[in-house]
Amino acid sequence: MNFYENLPIYKLATELAVRMDKVVREFSRFHKYTLGSRLRDSALDVVLLVARANRREERVAALDLLCRQVEELKVLMNLGKELQAFQSFREFAQLMEQVVNIARQAEGWRKKSLPAAVRALIEITSPTSVASLRNS
Repeated sequence: MNFYENLPIYKLATELAVRMDKVVREFSRFHKYTLGSRLRDSALDVVLLVARANRREERVAALDLLCRQVEELKVLMNLGKELQAFQSFREFAQLMEQVVNIARQAEGWRKKSLPAAVRALIEITSPTSVASLRNS
């Protein structure tokens, strides 16, 4: 059995890929085969990376790729909004909400999967902790 199928992030990513496919079908011909194709592929890559990240031996690298892929998807979606490829702003906003939710979960999963020493280093160098050290 594939355990990733029970992960909330996998379910969200799958919903996003299906919904993205339906939304891109409504794009104008001009955007459907350029930007639409990239959006569809990017959403599918997110699903595949979530499944790959569930394997312990590939987790850290796959989660890093997943976070990058989600950021790329955000950029493509914002470009689509600017080009008015989406049928409505509401459609864009609903998809973007799903993408942001996936990004949050992926980032949290990535931070939790990092070794303890790396997590401590990240906490030390974070902007909030550096500011608190300066104020001390």
